[in-house]
Amino acid sequence: MNRPALLKMVHAGARRLGWDEETRRAWMVKHTAQSSCRACSDAELSLLVDLLRDLGALDPSPNAPLPATGSLDRPTQKQWRYALDLAKKIGLSGAVHDPALIAFCLRVTKVDHPRFLDRSGMQALILGLENWLKSRQRKAAREAETSA
Repeated sequence: MNRPALLKMVHAGARRLGWDEETRRAWMVKHTAQSSCRACSDAELSLLVDLLRDLGALDPSPNAPLPATGSLDRPTQKQWRYALDLAKKIGLSGAVHDPALIAFCLRVTKVDHPRFLDRSGMQALILGLENWLKSRQRKAAREAETSA
């Protein structure tokens, strides 16, 4: 997502939560150590948007038209963060565009790229990443046992 869109989403989310300027700035300092959106990096703005989504501040209003049927089954932000965190723990870059993650996604879910996953596909990817991490941990434990 581009920077102007992230800026708009941060301010819109704060408005929907009824925060005044001081409250929004204090919340931003707590999560990014920056009191101004302009001083935040794109990654920090993206984090703030994710946090606002988790708070429900960026949910569509009840009067908004419903999205197309296919987009209702998209993975949640929590699933994305968990999957990318698992990928980092395994030793991958933790980015959606990582070639190793794309290849793993194709092997596990039969989907060409993680961005095309639905919720059930994301669950399969997360399960595969968890099993991969457990396997690495067991292997490291066995190697530590034999070297001791």
